[in-house]
Amino acid sequence: MLIAFGLALALIAALQGPLRPTTLGRQPPTTFGKALAGLLSGDWGVSLTTRQPVTDMIGRYLPNTLLLLGAALFLAALLALAATLVAVLIHKLEEKAGLPGSILKGLGRLVVFGKAAMPAFGLAVFLILIFAIQLKWLPAAGMFSLGKPGDLGDRISHLILPALALAILPAALTAQAVTRQVTLPRERAGVRLWLAGLFKGFGVLLGQIGGLISAAVLVETVFAWPGVGRAATDAAMSRDYPLLVGVIGACAGLILAGRLAAELFRWLERLMRLPASTQLEPSSWRKTARVIWVVVALALLLAPLALAIAGLTVGPDAATKVDSRAMGQPPSASHPWGTDRLGRDLQARVFRGGLTTLGVVVLAAVIILLPSLLGGALTGFLASRRVWWAESLADFLLLPADALLFIPAVLAGIVMVMLLGPSAGVGLAVAVALLPRAVRVYQTLWTAAPEQRKRLALTLAGPGVLLLGGLFAGFGLVTALDLVGWGVQPPLPTLGGMVGEATRLLTVRPEGALAPGIAIWVCAFAFYTAADALVGFFYSKEALARLNE
Repeated sequence: MLIAFGLALALIAALQGPLRPTTLGRQPPTTFGKALAGLLSGDWGVSLTTRQPVTDMIGRYLPNTLLLLGAALFLAALLALAATLVAVLIHKLEEKAGLPGSILKGLGRLVVFGKAAMPAFGLAVFLILIFAIQLKWLPAAGMFSLGKPGDLGDRISHLILPALALAILPAALTAQAVTRQVTLPRERAGVRLWLAGLFKGFGVLLGQIGGLISAAVLVETVFAWPGVGRAATDAAMSRDYPLLVGVIGACAGLILAGRLAAELFRWLERLMRLPASTQLEPSSWRKTARVIWVVVALALLLAPLALAIAGLTVGPDAATKVDSRAMGQPPSASHPWGTDRLGRDLQARVFRGGLTTLGVVVLAAVIILLPSLLGGALTGFLASRRVWWAESLADFLLLPADALLFIPAVLAGIVMVMLLGPSAGVGLAVAVALLPRAVRVYQTLWTAAPEQRKRLALTLAGPGVLLLGGLFAGFGLVTALDLVGWGVQPPLPTLGGMVGEATRLLTVRPEGALAPGIAIWVCAFAFYTAADALVGFFYSKEALARLNE
């Protein structure tokens, strides 16, 4: 891991070369050696916008991000513990009650997935709409109220909503992984099993530190939280490349600390782990319930398909036509969903934006499918041999992927768009950002495939998980890039771009975020649920958590 971190720092230092000449053409180029030495020593240059040392700016913003991440991790741990206990109880009920228990289990999954699948920025917008604008229980933005910088209660009230927006998905992924760990058929159980589950939970949760930081970039932007994530998006928009590279370096250091802690807990989990029984098979009813759940989950994919078909029925002109006489109108016969602040038809924009967004997402998922299948299968095969030379070779082959995991996905996507240019396609940038995570997903599936049906699981369910997981992660990343202005450029509408426009007027016209936000939620929910259903054929549910690294 330390070698991968060193490679990541070298990559971050190398970014200063291709980025710098685009804006600093009259300055002498920085050599790779000087850039790497400066990165290691903490001398990250001077911000182009504020003319302040980048290290001073990061030192000012980083504590605020650490506060937010700490609160999110604490909240995620509590939510994961509660969800795991409830899931285990439902699992026991299913063993005894059969059909009623399976129905309750399915309903519980739908409730949890409905919250967890929503991208963090979309969840943040809905939390603001409900708790800040409608109920007026909590503040909508900022870190403290004017005139109350030292009020602890005021600070906590500002912290609750952004921390909750960050905590939901990691908590759900952690609870799923731990529940599968403690409910696998075993010849004996006891305190040791629950200790192994506890250590596994901490390992899975802390292993998602990269995903948390990536989501924090967006959540800080939505909540106007003064952290390094918001500083990164501001730096990207103003082409302040020294600050952007400095933030990426600081994030890499945070990810290293989180992953080292995660490896410690995973090592403790391996010490406590009890082997799963190969003799005890699930009941026939549970096998039937699993198949029914797969059918229901895959049927949900009709929702994004319907959105794409609806987009094909809308012409580009209908989604971009500006009507100054119809600005901000409520739903009517001519505009069923109303109009936006420029008089454009919301229904046409959501349908056409959904088609555009889904097209980019599908392209990215298809690009990463074959390389991640090959890379994950090779490293998974070597790791499953359980001999030192094979495991060492697998780790060596994974070094490039591990190095890229030290760059948060959102920031990696922004940098790739900067380097490739929008004309090269946002889909390619998203594919590059997600590829190392997808390789880890299939490697995890390979090692978790049941021996008695390993070939069937890896040839059918495994690629299905990889494709659907790529669609889920790609959908979140594409809409995130559109939100911060680095995705598909206007005049083409996109779902993330529409939410981004609405957030700037959230307190004035909150209903503008509802239609695109609901469309994002429906698509993400369908992809997440379908991927989870196929993961159920494996002994571990940690694979989806690998997408959030």
